Amino acid sequence: MKKLNIFLLILFVLSFIFCTYKVLNFYKEDKNEEDLKKELVDIVNIPDILSEEPEFKIDFDELRKINPDVVGWIVIEGTQVNYPVVRGNNNSYYLNHSYDKKWSGYGSIFMDCNSSLDFSDFNTFVYGHSTKNGTMFGELYKFMDVNFFNDHPKFYLYTPSANYLVEIFSAYVDDTESDSYNQIFSSWEKYKDYLDTIISKSKYQTNISVDYSSDRIITLYSCSKEANHSKRDRYFIHGKLTKI
Repeated sequence: MKKLNIFLLILFVLSFIFCTYKVLNFYKEDKNEEDLKKELVDIVNIPDILSEEPEFKIDFDELRKINPDVVGWIVIEGTQVNYPVVRGNNNSYYLNHSYDKKWSGYGSIFMDCNSSLDFSDFNTFVYGHSTKNGTMFGELYKFMDVNFFNDHPKFYLYTPSANYLVEIFSAYVDDTESDSYNQIFSSWEKYKDYLDTIISKSKYQTNISVDYSSDRIITLYSCSKEANHSKRDRYFIHGKLTKI
């Protein structure tokens, strides 16, 4: 009995040490992510009040000294989204690597590896983790509320070649096998059919018109936080790109 008590005591102490390590490591990682974000935000000098000023430019040359994979910067008011967008050689690396290519459970905001660097494709997917603390894409759930959307119907995407106003025209939850997960279209008609489909899925209707013959779109994609959601559920936030 005494040996059993000693074993249980040792097991408890080891469990306590492991849990303490995990908590401290979490706070350290959280602090590192905050420090890096502050450093990058200071470099790009995003204005406090965003506007459609074509003169505003981000120093992407400076950002690419930290990471040459940077392809843009995304800002969504009303959320914590104020991050560089990167593109890797695959869609796995930036799930657990930060903008400085160091390991991070938060990952990064990243473009699909098959997309064009200048966001010129019909539909460019951009991914980010749905974190508990709201960083990365942890606050995309807010767009499931029509009142939040009415207050924040647009966001901004800055790239080395152009700045874009992004007008949200559809937002909803669907699963990983959804036909919404599509980036390549064999014809204009297929692209038009896709636009009709994703507009019909939206939780609310908007007055944003998307022209299949000329407009390009961006899709923000992240795990869902909705009640009773499954592991396959994802947020789809579709926006039309308009050059500023």
